[in-house]
Amino acid sequence: LDAFPKTLEDVRVQTATGGLVSLLAWCVIAVLVVYEVSSFLTPERHVELKVDVSRGEVMRVNLDIDFPGINCEVLGVDALDATGNVQLEIQNNLYKTKLDSSGKPLRHQASRRPAERKRALPPPAASYSPLPPDYCGDCYGAASAAKNGCCNSCDEVRAAYEARGWILLELENVEQCLREGLHSNITNRLRPGEGCNIKGFIEVSKVQGNFHISPGHTFDYHGRHLHDMSAFADARLDVSHTIHHLSFGDSFPGVTHPLDGVSKKARGDVDLGMYEYFIEIVPTTFKGRFSSKRLKTNQYSVTEFFRSSDPNKGGRFLPGVFFVYDLSPILIEVEERRRSFFHFLVQLCAIIGGVYSVSGMVDSSIYHIPRILRKQRLNKTL
Repeated sequence: LDAFPKTLEDVRVQTATGGLVSLLAWCVIAVLVVYEVSSFLTPERHVELKVDVSRGEVMRVNLDIDFPGINCEVLGVDALDATGNVQLEIQNNLYKTKLDSSGKPLRHQASRRPAERKRALPPPAASYSPLPPDYCGDCYGAASAAKNGCCNSCDEVRAAYEARGWILLELENVEQCLREGLHSNITNRLRPGEGCNIKGFIEVSKVQGNFHISPGHTFDYHGRHLHDMSAFADARLDVSHTIHHLSFGDSFPGVTHPLDGVSKKARGDVDLGMYEYFIEIVPTTFKGRFSSKRLKTNQYSVTEFFRSSDPNKGGRFLPGVFFVYDLSPILIEVEERRRSFFHFLVQLCAIIGGVYSVSGMVDSSIYHIPRILRKQRLNKTL
């Protein structure tokens, strides 16, 4: 019943070629075993495609973008979506860092500062004049949109104009702005050689929409998103940028973000204008090997387009960086799975047994073939 018969020690023959074949066999077994162990320890990724049935969710957009050619005071982030939700000059969870001409944070700025609304610099306290108790400032034609029909400050005049959908062009003709010292053109705040880094995240509804970073003042008028660029009519606005990071949701191992590292630099006036990135977002869930919960996140693909603001090439466009996104109806489920331990044992047995058998056949062939050929030559000579 012994399935493993043994040969006598006296009839065994040990050769140098047999030792060499054995050594090579053990080397091959060691390499294959190491590879198999590595494969066993590396989780397999199982991917499934399903229809995304989620509704009413909020999506986080993480961003980290440098603007080396324009300073922080005139930049702002706005977000709009297909449901009509509008976020103007977003401040929450965004930080602006002033940069020098080489793209490094300015030395006198010790830390990042929260994003602020794009408004005029406050004047010195001494420039304010006391107002009589019954003072009612002129709204310059927009009194119907002002509270009590009075505009007692420059900001109130601006708010009344925005409520009417008008643009306040000449601040030097507004008494309130003159009194508060806000009549100087906002272009005085453009500082050549100073840039800006915008970093943080914004939260948007999980529907089609866009968010953009642009100079100027933005406001909403009867559901229309308007940009007041009158203060920059003759200014050269360079929105060259470097996207260090842009993602929609949390990252997971192996995910790629196509816009990370993308840099656009204006080489002259012909490259000034609107940069547009059209993004297709694919909802994704990820479950790690040792995790019991699924991570809800997103992947995306992107195409880009540029519109020049050169009047000789079709007119002026709003300068800025626009991210227009849409969502795919397909949900990708990614799950890491570990291979079966019994499958691993079967593979090890197959490696050792297979290499041992093949090496035995090779050694036997090397030993017997020369002897068979020698015997045939002897038979021919006889």
